Amino acid sequence: MRMRLISALFVLFFLSFLTPVSAQPGNPAQADTVSLRGQFDEMVRVSNRYQRFRVVRQDFLNAFMANVADTIGGLTEELALRQGKIDEQATAIGGLETDVQERDATIEQLNKEKDGISVFGLLLSKGTYNLIMWTLAIGLLAALLFALARTRVAVSTSKDRKGQIEKLTSELETSRKQRLKIEQDLRRQLQDEINKRNQA
Repeated sequence: MRMRLISALFVLFFLSFLTPVSAQPGNPAQADTVSLRGQFDEMVRVSNRYQRFRVVRQDFLNAFMANVADTIGGLTEELALRQGKIDEQATAIGGLETDVQERDATIEQLNKEKDGISVFGLLLSKGTYNLIMWTLAIGLLAALLFALARTRVAVSTSKDRKGQIEKLTSELETSRKQRLKIEQDLRRQLQDEINKRNQA
């Protein structure tokens, strides 16, 4: 039994020497759950002092530098992934902004068409269209009234002239009848005179 105890103690003693070398449980840089700052602080705490300096074991520094490199690598990969996502989102946002601009342009065009009237291919607002139409209507009404006034004046003038023409025609007819009567009287007198001379 004593032999077993000695052999067990020997194995335990041998394992205690092997454990620090392979796993280094005392190495603060080997702790996976501690942050880099915590690992650094722990490494400085367990280091030896020499005058005003701290002496840190080389394996601690190597493990810490490996952890720093791994952390930087991981952060770089994460940064690249996030930059990729940002680029994808920026592309998607750019596409959405283009869609929004196209939709805004379509909405603006539809609003113009809704609020406007197309005349001879020109898109006019309703206010402009109404102004043009009322101007044309008032202009046509004024032209019609002017034409009616001119026609009335022309009819009145025509009636006056017709009356004057009828009066002149009547006077002319009267004058012609009087001349014809005078002429007939003069012919009779002339004939009477000729008959008197022929008889004398």
